[in-house]
Parts: sequence; C-alpha cells; structure tokens
Amino acid sequence: MEDKNWLAQTGKDFTDAEFAEELGLSKELVQKEGFNRAMLDLVHSQNIAGYIDSGMDEKKAKYMADKKRSEAMKAAKANGLSM
Repeated sequence: MEDKNWLAQTGKDFTDAEFAEELGLSKELVQKEGFNRAMLDLVHSQNIAGYIDSGMDEKKAKYMADKKRSEAMKAAKANGLSM
C-alpha cells in the first residue's frame, strides 16, 4: 500500500506512519482513505484552541479554523491531491 498524506502524494519522503505517530493519529488510518481528513480535523481542532488561547471568542475561532480548513481542501483539490 502507498502513503496517502499530501506530502507523499507530491513526492516528498513523509510516511503516514510518521505523521500518525507525531500527531497522535490512529494507526488504523495509516495508508487508508480518510487519512488526510483526519489530519485536517486534528489541525482544525488545534487551530480553534490556538485562536481561543490568543483571545479570540469561540464563534470567531471556529469561523477562522473553518476558513483555514476550507482553503487547505481547495488547494489540495486544485493540485490533484486526494483525501
């Protein structure tokens, strides 16, 4: 099986297992569809927490994190990357 993460899809030497271990993602997601969705969801949660920690209210923090996730998904699609 091949790695599904977006960096691997662009030819970089990053494995799903490395990301899973470093970010605490389930090893069951490694080399499976949905890996990038799980990474996006994790980063989305981290972004919300970071925005709130910086003083942003929860509604605005969620809006900003949603916007960042949407931008990432659009960029991936524009570059032919799969989820």
